[in-house]
Amino acid sequence: MKRIILACTVATLCGVLACADELKTLTDKKYTGALEKITDSQIFMKVDGKSIATPIASVLDLTLRPTKAEVADKYTEVTLVDDSVLRCTTISFSAKEVQLELTTGVKVKAPLAAIHTVLRDAQDQGMRKKWIEFLRDKTRQDRIFILRMGALNPIPGVLGAIDEAKQTIHFKPENLPAIEPELAKVQGLQFVRIDAASEPSLCRVVDVDGNVLVASKLASDGTQVTVTTPFGQKVAFDAKQVARFDFNFGRLTYVSDLPAKMPEAILLGGFNPVRKDTNLDGYPIMLQDKQYAKGLSMYAGTQLEYDLEGKYKDLKGLLGVDARIAEEGQGKVTVSIYCDNEKRFSAEVTTKAATPISLNVKDVNKLRIVVSGPNFTNYAGHATLANLHVSQ
Repeated sequence: MKRIILACTVATLCGVLACADELKTLTDKKYTGALEKITDSQIFMKVDGKSIATPIASVLDLTLRPTKAEVADKYTEVTLVDDSVLRCTTISFSAKEVQLELTTGVKVKAPLAAIHTVLRDAQDQGMRKKWIEFLRDKTRQDRIFILRMGALNPIPGVLGAIDEAKQTIHFKPENLPAIEPELAKVQGLQFVRIDAASEPSLCRVVDVDGNVLVASKLASDGTQVTVTTPFGQKVAFDAKQVARFDFNFGRLTYVSDLPAKMPEAILLGGFNPVRKDTNLDGYPIMLQDKQYAKGLSMYAGTQLEYDLEGKYKDLKGLLGVDARIAEEGQGKVTVSIYCDNEKRFSAEVTTKAATPISLNVKDVNKLRIVVSGPNFTNYAGHATLANLHVSQ
């Protein structure tokens, strides 16, 4: 009987913890508790009975609840030029505006000039895959997509005015006369846009259905969340519909997610000397029995170069080696980090303790990571840079 009670207590406790809100900051702080309110400049959370205020400028992420595994059986996906991604059950066009109803029932208005793409029946994974392939083409022309024999067919041209009464859109195909297709019969639309949103982005608001709405302003009283979009429209969410607030517009970027240049190195035998987000055996990164989801694992003899474009202020992470695949006898392996050709960090790898990395990279353009072995032929040694990231 005691075991049953204990099991129920543990299950209840786990459920409570799983439902707790979690806030992460740029300085690696975490607060777990309950969201109280959001103002223009701060987020207030109740943590261990105390109200804690965190400046929005230092917030990286606020997670309230998970998103659903499945959403509506049928929906149209609309993307905006501010990178909002919206799953809609209905979409209505007017001459200058588009009205959307999300799968959660929330209504969103957007200027026609803010629409980037529209895909009907976006829940169809086969169609979505083909759609993504088409969008990878860097086209300079608008396109409409017609469904023929179950396949998407793109037609390049110039999209024009919408006839609100007829629900048609003017389209001038390349080298052909203009047409007025019915919007409901067009499977997809792609607008090439030049103008950006009028207001800067503050965060992405992710709802329980996975809709992503970009906000330029944000407010919440704990029961309702009000989003002001970069185009000036206000959208109201029930707080229970919101899953997450993502403030990471480049504020924190994992180095493993950045494109790298790797000079050709002799004696590496043609294999890839770098693993992203795993150890060299392909398993999760572990340092001192702690697992890390992000990082770099590199053989000695590797050099990586990144173009930071002077956008970041700090570089942080941990240097070590996964003890499951390394021994102290691997030889002396050293990791050096250069900022615009200036060496700012150098340390020897050890399995005994992880070495913290914390560098000022303000105004740095080129970041270079060099892993050196005891001699030019020892590529058995290796190093791990766990949780390595740059932040603004």
